[in-house]
Formats: sequence, structure tokens, C-alpha cells
Amino acid sequence: MDLPLGLIAKSLKGFCVCYFKNIQYDEKAPLHYFVTIPVNDELSLLVCVITSQIENKLWYYHKTNEKAIQSLVRVDKNRLPFLEKESIIECNLPFLISRHEFTKIVDPKHKFKVVARDIPSEIKKNIIKAINNSPIVKPFIKKMLIQP
Repeated sequence: MDLPLGLIAKSLKGFCVCYFKNIQYDEKAPLHYFVTIPVNDELSLLVCVITSQIENKLWYYHKTNEKAIQSLVRVDKNRLPFLEKESIIECNLPFLISRHEFTKIVDPKHKFKVVARDIPSEIKKNIIKAINNSPIVKPFIKKMLIQP
């Protein structure tokens, strides 16, 4: 039985990892893993993408903002078993979205799956630290974070 996406979005309370196609990305972009991060607003979600494009991100931040490299959290299948290869959690570009609007960024033509309802505490701490130390993330988003 598939639950409605709106109901699933309401259930994303703590750190979770979801797998879906974001309709805001290029049409040819594949499905991605996304980490949801708890914030002090029950109506919102903070979301970071997990990408395997490590070299591209390192090159980009090397050219645009060296300090931002510190806010890329490396993960692999030893820490997140569903990953196929080493990846990074992009903590410089978290997006804040209402739970209601979250349903509008998920492409309904592709599957949506919550792959983890909790992640290791070390990763949680690294994500929070990376967002807080990011030279790119807006201060109001940093203030919304709930510390693990």
C-alpha cells in the first residue's frame, strides 16, 4: 500500500533520507537521495541533496568559495549502506520548504521512498556543523536548526 506523499512529508520528523526525482532539477537528472534535517518550524523541512559528483563540487567551490569546501560532508556505503559509491551531502545549499510544498517538488512519475528514518549520530553532527560553518547558508536558516 502506497501512502499519499503529503502524509509521508508530515512523518519526516527527524533526520531522514528520501530517494526521489526533484522536478526542479534538469529533466534528464536522475533520482537523488536527499537528507531532511529537523528545524524549529513544524511546518517546514530543510533538505540537502546527496550527490556522487564530488570532483565537480570540489572544483566549483575551489573556483568560487574555498571555505565552502568544508561544508561538503563525505559519506559512503559503510556509513549509509544504500549508497552505491562515495558521495557528499551538499550542506552549502540546503533548501527550506514547507511540508505542503515538498509534495510539489517530487516528480510523481518516479518512485519516492524513505530509505532511512534515522542516520548515524556522527553524520547528523557533521551536517549541523557543516551548515553552521557554511559561508553560503543564510543566517536565518542556521538559527532554525535543531541540534541533534
